[in-house]
Amino acid sequence: MISTPKRVALITGTESTRIELLRQLEPLLKDYVEVVSFASDEGIPEKINTDLAVISSRLIMDEVRPFLYPGCPTILARRALNISNIDKLFSIPEGTKALLVNDTPETAHEVIGLLKEIGIDHIRFIPYFPGCRADSGAKLAVTPGETELVPSHIDTVINIGPRIIDLTTIVEILEKLALLDERANFVSAKYMETIVRLGKQLSQSINDSNRINDYLVKVLNGINDGILAFGKDGRITVFNQKSEALLKLRQAYVLGKNISQIIKDKEILNFLQKSHPNSDKLCKINDCEIMISKFPVEKMDSVVCTLKSTREMAEMEHKVRMGLIKKGFIGKYCFEDIVGSSRTITGTIHTAKKIAGTDLSILIHGESGTGKELFASAIHNESPRRSGPFLAVNFSALPEDLVESELFGYEEGAFTGAKKGGKVGLFEQAQNGTIFLDEIGDTSPKIQARLLRVLQEKELMRVGGAEIVPVNVRVIAATNKDLFRMCTEGKFREDLYYRLRRLYLKTPPLRERYEDLEGLVQHFLQKNNRQDLILSEAVRKVLLSHSWPGNVRELESAIEYMVAVADGDTVTLEHLPQDFFLAGRPPHDENHLMLEKLCAAGNPDEYLFILAAVQRCNKDRVPAGRKAISAGSRHLPFPMTEEQVRSRTDTLSQLGLLVKPKGRSGMHLTRKGAALLQTHGHLAFASF
Repeated sequence: MISTPKRVALITGTESTRIELLRQLEPLLKDYVEVVSFASDEGIPEKINTDLAVISSRLIMDEVRPFLYPGCPTILARRALNISNIDKLFSIPEGTKALLVNDTPETAHEVIGLLKEIGIDHIRFIPYFPGCRADSGAKLAVTPGETELVPSHIDTVINIGPRIIDLTTIVEILEKLALLDERANFVSAKYMETIVRLGKQLSQSINDSNRINDYLVKVLNGINDGILAFGKDGRITVFNQKSEALLKLRQAYVLGKNISQIIKDKEILNFLQKSHPNSDKLCKINDCEIMISKFPVEKMDSVVCTLKSTREMAEMEHKVRMGLIKKGFIGKYCFEDIVGSSRTITGTIHTAKKIAGTDLSILIHGESGTGKELFASAIHNESPRRSGPFLAVNFSALPEDLVESELFGYEEGAFTGAKKGGKVGLFEQAQNGTIFLDEIGDTSPKIQARLLRVLQEKELMRVGGAEIVPVNVRVIAATNKDLFRMCTEGKFREDLYYRLRRLYLKTPPLRERYEDLEGLVQHFLQKNNRQDLILSEAVRKVLLSHSWPGNVRELESAIEYMVAVADGDTVTLEHLPQDFFLAGRPPHDENHLMLEKLCAAGNPDEYLFILAAVQRCNKDRVPAGRKAISAGSRHLPFPMTEEQVRSRTDTLSQLGLLVKPKGRSGMHLTRKGAALLQTHGHLAFASF
């Protein structure tokens, strides 16, 4: 029992599915997790803010997303057939037509595929869903809980029940909640109990038919562990292919025999027959170390044993640990994930790849939002340490009193509240890998001194400990501060600075690589599943003229906002964040403000073209009139009539960019108009 249970939200499309999946989850998570559940067709009355949200189907993902708090971890459940009622299908004569009724074409076809995968291929299933014509002549319908959708002319309805959450998703849920160790045996027992119970149920109801045997074989042989079950009388009832491989005995020989005829080792046999009900034993069989776990299935008077090769267990544990994205234990990014083709970013990537091959410490310097952690992760995955862990530590996010114990670990009793047995620090956990120290400029002098010792001596001492612990870790540090200036001001240790700066990399700000803007915009639109969204010319001009003080992170936030508020397929100026025009503009930047006014008035290309045309006429000392400007625009993507030129020159005059005197002397550029053209004239016909 834990004092404060974690909370999981189960979100389904229908009420019947909610009830079925809740019935499945609650016993598995009992005493550890509080499960709250919602069905979208009944309405979701509140914003959901839980430790994990489990969504039953991809089809309701977009409908559910607005009800989730930002950052709420989400799992899309993989669904399996509810095998409790599958036996009803085996008595149906081969070749019988049957409607497979579900709520959408996709789910109807998916259930048919799942039934065929487990060997139920003797029925001619016809997918049926709302809006579909049911003129197939079928008098039988099979449905996973959607009985209300069955056509009225159907004589017989077999409800196999809503699909349940499959075992891989259950394991994923437990991993996300850090409960896999506590509940793994219970989940395994439940799963094995279901298999054994299903075997007896099917055997009794279908008179040991070959089809049931085939079904059981497919289920049991799909498990990666050896499964051996025997009854109270010692007769072996279950023996799958993995057991064959581990014990080197054929299934046909083993089934039906007494366990004492198969297991000759008296110690192992005694363990299986007389040991405690739930226990494990490491045995050596056929020169292979095997972990045997056993548990009783009391309702069936049977004992089920799982057989695991210790070598395979070690490999699986390694894969699981390497698969956990927890506190940055895995480098999630490679150089291929860095978007951009400009000379600036490709040069930075080229340098980063070179320094990745060494084992020296690296200092990455760059403004906030330029991808320092992305580069650190990519360097790790390009380095000889790529198979080791990658841990990321953000000093600005850690309280000062926790930094030391988190980095270097502590011994039991080191301070009030220390865990029993102590704790391994992040440096030890990163052994043979890479540790990324983000915002290194925020560290205190005390931590700087300890970091220097680790870098110099390749060893550390836990808080409250007396033992020296050797560490083999590559350090990559990052900052957006001027560490050299901080050294001269006495705010950062100079010796630590030079230890960290054995190698150096600068991540460029977005304003130095505007050529990558198009690719980044498309990348973030795709990331938000809105590749179809089109940015208007006015929006493109604003994005190109923006200084991006928050760099790529600011661009991603802007795109996410546009995706959220866009009404149709086109993003206009009104869909930009409300503070966007203010962000990043230098004080008193009149030209930037004026360009934004032109964007708000219409197509800025047209206004900038008119200003350029008037400037050219003024330079050539010829009158700048509407007729000449209209004629000059005919070859452009936006040809303007004389009336359109008149309307736009009125706007330019009102903004103080143009003078329209009476008479035939023509229009003249003001000083403000010339200044705007000098700073933003390059945008006149620019596009992504």
